[in-house]
Amino acid sequence: MRLTILSRRLHRWGAIVVGLPFLVVIASGLLLQVKKQVPWVQPTEQRTAVSTPTVPWEAVIAAARALPQAGVTDWSDIERVDVRPSKGILKVITASRWELQLALEDGRVLQTAYRRSDLIEQLHDGSFFGDPVKLWVFLPVGIIVFGLWLTGLYLWTLPIRMRRKRARLAGAAAAVGSAALGLAALAAAALPLAAQSRARAATPYVPGAEWERRSPASLGVDSVKLAEAIAFAVQNEARAPRDMEASHYRGFGREPFGQGIGPFKPRGEPSGVILRGGYVIASWGEPDRVDMTHSVTKSFLSATVGLAVDRGLIRSVDEPVWRSQAPTYALRLEAPSEPGTRLGVPMFLDPWGTPHNRTITWDHLLRQTSDWEGTLWGKPEWADRPALDASTWATRARIPAGTAYEYNDVRVNVLALAATNVWRRPLPEVLDELVMTPIGASRTWRWYGYDNAWITVDGRAVQVVSGGGHWGGGMFINAWDMARFGLLTQRRGMWGAQRILSDDWVKQALTPTGPQPTYGHMNWFLNTDRRWMPSAPASAFGHVGNGTNLVFVAPEQDLVIVVRWIENRATDEFLGKALAALVR
Repeated sequence: MRLTILSRRLHRWGAIVVGLPFLVVIASGLLLQVKKQVPWVQPTEQRTAVSTPTVPWEAVIAAARALPQAGVTDWSDIERVDVRPSKGILKVITASRWELQLALEDGRVLQTAYRRSDLIEQLHDGSFFGDPVKLWVFLPVGIIVFGLWLTGLYLWTLPIRMRRKRARLAGAAAAVGSAALGLAALAAAALPLAAQSRARAATPYVPGAEWERRSPASLGVDSVKLAEAIAFAVQNEARAPRDMEASHYRGFGREPFGQGIGPFKPRGEPSGVILRGGYVIASWGEPDRVDMTHSVTKSFLSATVGLAVDRGLIRSVDEPVWRSQAPTYALRLEAPSEPGTRLGVPMFLDPWGTPHNRTITWDHLLRQTSDWEGTLWGKPEWADRPALDASTWATRARIPAGTAYEYNDVRVNVLALAATNVWRRPLPEVLDELVMTPIGASRTWRWYGYDNAWITVDGRAVQVVSGGGHWGGGMFINAWDMARFGLLTQRRGMWGAQRILSDDWVKQALTPTGPQPTYGHMNWFLNTDRRWMPSAPASAFGHVGNGTNLVFVAPEQDLVIVVRWIENRATDEFLGKALAALVR
């Protein structure tokens, strides 16, 4: 067994075994440390000017007998007599733990008090409980604690020695690098491309239940500049109310049909997590707090579609959506009070009944270029971010699918309904089983839909989740779980040796949309031509939601940043400051 593992196990089990006895040792030791300063533990020593003992022993025993509390009748009741010439006193300690301080010159009583320090010393070494307990409990506890100190010292020095070892290896590699360069070039020319990729790829760190932290400096990040970037994010907290429902009615709630129909939750303070190489190098605010993440939800939604494509449930993203859709029956909790009165009224939801909607493919919905027409869950598509000219809301001609980009949450919710029909079960179940559990996410995230977004699937009620917090609902999640999802997308769908999302799917998600080159699949924002975030590299991308909530991914820099509740206009400057902290 490796010494590191043995040391950790000794720490774990040793701490459990020695817990109670060691608590007694620590508590009594603390009292003994201050016994000279606390009279309750040990009486304060008096002083006289005469340092030569002249007091007769008869006077000593007489003084002891004169103290009724001590219970002294003869010398057998005296435990010891301490003579302190330097202080001119004589201490009489009785078997009943009373202390008399007498003057060395004439035996006059200077002070009498109860003495607890001897009892505390007996508790400290275990002798209070008897010799068997002292030898077989407290002595082993001392040995185990000594072992904990040794193994703790080893574990404390382990990172230092590992850093020095890496530095030596790096120096050795640099020394032979120039000589090996020519050989590497020849080998690269001879190896197939796939073999070269495998040779370059090192096994990345994958966080377990406990996320490993590293200092920024150890991963090539200036800690001072990083702290300045985080301070900037906190200082530029979003100005919208922390009450998400109140915030809604100051914005989207003013639109036609803007009433909330899903849950809202007040948010916390500005928060975030920063990863490099998968390791945590910084966190701030309340990263454990579960809050709405608004349109970052769309990236989770598109992941469920990608999982369906990877498993053949959807044959191709270029296939018209209507071909995979069964009749959708909205949940009814009671039968009509007057059967037959709705004769001729459609009994099924049909989001695909118009000629235009039948031309819409999965790719059009994923890229928000569908121009889907209709009403879903009581929200007409034109009511989301409506045009200034109200006369066009319900009358304008449809734009051919795939030719124009329009960010629209009604159409996002149409995609959620279509994906639910394909999976034949709730999308949160799909996401939990195939993504969140494999990547080690917490059990605290929740994905909600609207209160009226219920359908019947295979005899059970299923809520169709929403793709964001527009009108309420969407993903409620903490920053750590957002960071795990960001790390998954940074590593192109791989989690250690496990493939979660196919590389083909990630490649499609990162492919710019024709009418909107800074948008891939929802909600993958791309930095094409550095138009989305000018301060970030062109290869960066992000999962973005109102708030602002952002999972920023910089693959070339091996960086994932989750920043929550920052003013949108300050986001690019914050990223610029964070990226400026990278020194290698």
